[in-house]
Amino acid sequence: MSCGIGGTASLGRSDEGNQNMAFILIVDTQAQLRQQLARLLESAGHRAAAVATISEAAGILQAQVPDLLATDVVLIDGSSTSLTQQAAALGVKTLMMTGNPDRIIEFDGAGQPYLSKPFLPEVFVQRVKEILAGI
Repeated sequence: MSCGIGGTASLGRSDEGNQNMAFILIVDTQAQLRQQLARLLESAGHRAAAVATISEAAGILQAQVPDLLATDVVLIDGSSTSLTQQAAALGVKTLMMTGNPDRIIEFDGAGQPYLSKPFLPEVFVQRVKEILAGI
């Protein structure tokens, strides 16, 4: 499990009043993408943990409550549905990442924030900012 580049010892959700500093959990099977997204978030002033599997992410959710879960839809150990339900029960905002056109239509219809893969890194950071701000 990677806790991002230069991770911090602070655990759990960030100060609710400070949208400039959030704790974001990234779940994606592609190691290079996970690491790139974690670095981008950290350079934008956030804390990030980046993992590859549902089980790793579930373990983090049990120990820490992130401000945002950014997850791919299909992961090595299954669909992220149970993970997003666990996050929602904790009040965690979710950003879905997918390359599946059918899922995009589903998310769009449900009002679920999503990004269509592939996406530009700047688009990811902007979307995170919007979700954290409640836009």
